[in-house]
Amino acid sequence: MATNKTRPAFIARSFTDNGTMRTYAAGTIHEIDEGAFANYEHAGLIRYPTAEDKRTAKAAQEPETPAS
Repeated sequence: MATNKTRPAFIARSFTDNGTMRTYAAGTIHEIDEGAFANYEHAGLIRYPTAEDKRTAKAAQEPETPAS
């Protein structure tokens, strides 16, 4: 049984994959199948995440603390 290889991808622009109807939000990092990665990258939707991309995505996931 073959498994699909994935790689991390920084979502540069929000988009919805028309084939799967999966939505990706800009500024997030997701594991993407290698074949889809090549297509999305060519379309300018994703890129390999940089260290700054990883920090930005992590900060976006952290809930804001309420002001006292």
